[in-house]
Amino acid sequence: MRKAQQTRSLVAAWFDFLPPAEMPVAQIIHRTIRATVADLTETVRQGNLLLSMNGEPLLAIAPARNQVNLLIFNGSDVEATLGPLEGNGRRQRQVVFPSAQAVDIERVERVARVSAEVARRQQADVGHHH
Repeated sequence: MRKAQQTRSLVAAWFDFLPPAEMPVAQIIHRTIRATVADLTETVRQGNLLLSMNGEPLLAIAPARNQVNLLIFNGSDVEATLGPLEGNGRRQRQVVFPSAQAVDIERVERVARVSAEVARRQQADVGHHH
């Protein structure tokens, strides 16, 4: 159980070190994702708060200047449901939340829910590739 405790304090410290403008935005995004998708594990990687499902990175909260980015690792797969997202990597997409604006909670919920559904489907499909 020590590992979970360490991770929790790591995550808490991550929030503590955020700039004051980005901190509340990151907290709301984090809380919303946790409330929407219960079975995610979290860790801090490369300065971002990484949320994984069954060991596969799913989402990351990435603070930037005057904004917080929500990285969606299976973003290209969720665009079918959510419409075009920012980013032109092979799979990763992102949604940008400006620090000066209220967080669009519904958008965070939608992104988290669809991303998790896609990941669950893909993890269930492993073994029958089409």
